[in-house]
Amino acid sequence: MHAETILCDEHKKRLLHLLLIRTAAVRSGVKPAALLRVNRCYRLPGEASCLRLPEILRELRLNLVILRRDGNGVLVLFYHPDSLRRHLASRKVTFYLERAGYVPTEGLEACLATLKRRFAGDDFPHEVGVFLGYPLKDVAGFTHRARLTPSYRGDWQVFGAPEESIRLMKLFRTIERRAAGVLKNTRELEACLRELSTLSGSVRKMHFASSCS
Repeated sequence: MHAETILCDEHKKRLLHLLLIRTAAVRSGVKPAALLRVNRCYRLPGEASCLRLPEILRELRLNLVILRRDGNGVLVLFYHPDSLRRHLASRKVTFYLERAGYVPTEGLEACLATLKRRFAGDDFPHEVGVFLGYPLKDVAGFTHRARLTPSYRGDWQVFGAPEESIRLMKLFRTIERRAAGVLKNTRELEACLRELSTLSGSVRKMHFASSCS
């Protein structure tokens, strides 16, 4: 076996492991989407992206949109269609996206197409935070951060009352920790995907209990 093939296999294994953890909350439907960079393998000179990326993305079995490509890799939005569709249908979210130039009434695919066009430009479209399930106040606050001071800094910057934002951060992290445990104890991919899909029941109960506490 060539050394390049071994390196590529190792890179694929590590990358798939990471992506399975980082997309666990999306797979469960608790988080509508996740924005993740998939870097190229730097031990394979001259490659603009991971050679095994198409294979990895197929094995994840998640809906996705590649938003941007550059010399270091690709930026991918992994999403749960039903969860994201419900999230974008919220009256406040719809109003926010309309003001940002989206047309939510045309459906999820139209919104994703607009987001992809925004990523093709030089500026970073901060409204992507809406797609990721961040509280709307935090997305709007970050957009106007020159005039505002964050009340908390965690997985994202929080503006205004921090309680709900911190609860969501903890929820997403808990799912990732549980997913890491599944991967540690389950070696076969099919079995792993089945185990990860069962996280949704306990996660939703946790989500409901924390909301009522």
